[in-house]
Amino acid sequence: MNMILKSARQGLLASCCLAGISALADTQADQDSLAAANTGFAFDLLKQIADRQPNGDVFISPYSVSTVLQMVVDGAAGSTKQEMESVLYLNEMVGDTATGGPKQEIESVRYLNGMAARDEACKSLVQSITSGQSNVILSLANSIWFKQGVELRAEFLTGCSNYFKAETGALDFTSPQSAKIINYWAEENAHGRIKDIVQWPMKPLTRIILANAIYFKGRWAREFDKSATKGRAFTLPDGTQKQVPMMQQRGHFDYVQGRGFQAVRLPYAGGRLEMHLLLPDHGSDVKKLLAGIDRSVWQNEIQRLFRDREGIVVLPRFKLNYNVVLNEPLEALGIKRAFSAKADFSAMSTGSLFLSEVRQKSFVEVNEDGTEAAAVTSGIFHASIAMRPESPFEMVLDHPFFFVIGDRTTHSILFMGIVSNPGAEPHP
Repeated sequence: MNMILKSARQGLLASCCLAGISALADTQADQDSLAAANTGFAFDLLKQIADRQPNGDVFISPYSVSTVLQMVVDGAAGSTKQEMESVLYLNEMVGDTATGGPKQEIESVRYLNGMAARDEACKSLVQSITSGQSNVILSLANSIWFKQGVELRAEFLTGCSNYFKAETGALDFTSPQSAKIINYWAEENAHGRIKDIVQWPMKPLTRIILANAIYFKGRWAREFDKSATKGRAFTLPDGTQKQVPMMQQRGHFDYVQGRGFQAVRLPYAGGRLEMHLLLPDHGSDVKKLLAGIDRSVWQNEIQRLFRDREGIVVLPRFKLNYNVVLNEPLEALGIKRAFSAKADFSAMSTGSLFLSEVRQKSFVEVNEDGTEAAAVTSGIFHASIAMRPESPFEMVLDHPFFFVIGDRTTHSILFMGIVSNPGAEPHP
């Protein structure tokens, strides 16, 4: 009998271990799938913004936008939810997790399981990005502010609290103190780099404000020598030139010489976070380069082409303040109902709501020491590729280029930007 019990315990233990391994594998697969979805949305969004500002500087945190919209999705229903999931590529994460039973019941369980897996992936992805980082500062925070008297669904608040660690609070939107509280939260979580994400007085129909703040500060793994920085000509989109301070560094880099562009990766201290710099060849431009890049090209072609190469990188110092309303770019991508009277946010609140504005304010500074970047995204609801030369390469970023700041471990894109005119007046 003891042998039988011992065998049974061993079998149960093995079964539990296998179940645990399977759960971990599922979580990692969902996290990878979410990171890929975020990458697809990031390039889609940057292209839309660049189309609307073809010769200007751009700087956004697509990760911050994705996070706010993923919280919004959890409060959406019907066609509103489906549109948002499609644009964010979240519909690709709902898998076949139920078997047996009536067709309608199967689809309902599968959908709910898919949502739970997706939200769990959001939570685990943030943990993966922010944990284990050394020699850099990287923080993310979420919040939900709602007008006193507005009834939010308990399931929505619980989900945002559990999966997004969102701070929540009811405020008197008729009092100027409410704007001060929200702006203080944003400024504090952006380390003072982002201010005044809401204006007083608030519009009378304002009911709910969702926000995400992301902040990063890191030093280059190999800093640029300040004494090597010199003024050099930078060619602007209109063909004219201006003198700007250009940093330079010789050494070994992860480098790509693709068709129509050069690319280099500059790691930050700690080894996980890195900046990708992509420079179109002369005769091309950033818009043409971006047009040929989506998440598949980025992940399966460009990333695989990087090789250790000796060379020189010449990069302008730059500092950008950026402020953009994202309604039009998001509508162009397919999120339409959310901004209209047809919006269905019944999973968020008992009242009739529509998404009035999605706005992001951001900041980045790149110099010889490293990079500092911050962004706050707010969603406001109202009632109702490669040849490898043998000789050392030279990559001189002396005309418009774009850049990506991402996490090498999770393959997450945290920030993206286009530099067309370094040293220009900040974007309004």
